[in-house]
Amino acid sequence: MTETFQQEIMKFDPGTNRPNPYPSHAAQYRKYHGASAWLYNPWTGDLRALGDIGSDILGHLINNA
Repeated sequence: MTETFQQEIMKFDPGTNRPNPYPSHAAQYRKYHGASAWLYNPWTGDLRALGDIGSDILGHLINNA
């Protein structure tokens, strides 16, 4: 389920939480921005827990749950 969810267009920038990030697809965003930490869930805008950020800096495991 996470893999499918990661294919959806992101609504928020995972680093700043601003709307309409560029690029708006997760894989393209990672490639373009490099190793910047994903502090926010880019599909919901929710702040990620510190433990989640520490164990998954680039947000590969973020889902909609």
